[in-house]
Amino acid sequence: MARRRHRRLHVWFWRVVNPPTKLLAGIVPWWVLLETTGRRSGRTRRVPVAAGPRERDGLWLNAVHGRHSAWVLNIDAEPAVRMRVNRRWRRAIATVHPPDPATAQRFNWYARGGPRTFGIDPLLVFVRWTEP
Repeated sequence: MARRRHRRLHVWFWRVVNPPTKLLAGIVPWWVLLETTGRRSGRTRRVPVAAGPRERDGLWLNAVHGRHSAWVLNIDAEPAVRMRVNRRWRRAIATVHPPDPATAQRFNWYARGGPRTFGIDPLLVFVRWTEP
C-alpha cells in the first residue's frame, strides 16, 4: 500500500513538473531535453533530464528510476537519440551503465540528489555525440 502511494506521488509530481521543465531543458545548464524513439509506438518521445558531467565526446545522465523509466527502456530498444543542450540539438548514441560512485560523485548537487530523493533503481546513461 505504501509503495502504491509512493508511486502515485511520483506520477503526480512528474506530471506537474515535467511540462514547464521541458520548456527550459536545453536552455538552463542543469537540464537537457532527451529525445528518444518509443520502443512500442515508434513515436518521438521527449523527456527533461538532469544534466551530468560533460566529457569531450558526450555527457552523463542520471536515470533515477533505472529500467523503470520509459526513456531508459527506449534507449535499450533504440540507442540513437537527439539531445538539446545549450539551445542546440545534437545527435548521439546512448548507452546504459550500472551505477558507479566515482562518476555519480561528479554530478552537480541537483542531479546527485535525485537517486536519494526519488530513486528506485538508479543507473547511469552516457550519451556520446555522433556529430560535432
